[in-house]
Amino acid sequence: MFGLPWIPVSTRWRNLRKICNGQLFASKTLDSNQDIRRKKVQELLAETHQSSLTGEAVDIGRAAFKTTLNLLSNTIFSVDLADPNSDTAREFKEIVWNIMNEVGKPNLADYFPMLKKIDPQGIRRRMTIHFGKIIDLFDRMISQRLKQRKLSGSMTNSDMLDTLLNISEENSEEMDKSKIQHLFVDLFVAGTDTTSATLEWAMAELLHNQRHCQKPKQS
Repeated sequence: MFGLPWIPVSTRWRNLRKICNGQLFASKTLDSNQDIRRKKVQELLAETHQSSLTGEAVDIGRAAFKTTLNLLSNTIFSVDLADPNSDTAREFKEIVWNIMNEVGKPNLADYFPMLKKIDPQGIRRRMTIHFGKIIDLFDRMISQRLKQRKLSGSMTNSDMLDTLLNISEENSEEMDKSKIQHLFVDLFVAGTDTTSATLEWAMAELLHNQRHCQKPKQS
C-alpha cells in the first residue's frame, strides 16, 4: 500500500506529507492554478445556463464530477480527462464511475467481517480490477510524459506530474513511479467523488427547503 491515507505513520508517510504540503498544495502552487479553477467553474456555469435556456434538466452530480475531474486533471496532467473526444478521458471516466458504483453498493462483508475473505458479492474482486485499470492508465500517461521530457527542446508543463518527476529524478527513494501512481489514485478517486456527492446533497437539501433556496437565487 502506497496510498497516503492507508500507510502507517512512517518515513514514507512523512515524505509524502512533506511533498504534498511543501510542493503540491503549497499556497504558491494553489495561487498559480487559480486561473484553471476559475475557467472550469465558468465552463460549469455556462453549461448550466445553456441547459436552463433549452429547458433541459441538469444532473448536478455528473456536472460536478466533470468539473472536478477536469480541474484535477488539468492541475496534474495539463489535460481535460472529461473530454468526450479523448479515448483516454472516456476510459478514465468509465473506470471512476465503476469504482463509485461499487463503493455505493451495500456490502455484506462490512456488516459480517467473517465474509471478507469470501467476498460473496464480488465487490472486492471487481474493485481490484478497476483500481488495476486506473493504475495502468496512469502508468501510460506518466510514461508518455517521460518520453516527452527526453526530447530535446521539449517544454515542461510545470504541473503536478512534472513536479513529482523532478523530485523522483533528484531522489528516487523519496518518490518513484509507483508512488506517483498510487498518489494520483488517492487524489482522483477521493477528490472527484466527495466533491460531486457533497454538491449533489447540498442542492437536494436546498430544493427541499424553499425558504433557504430563495437566498442563492436573490444573490
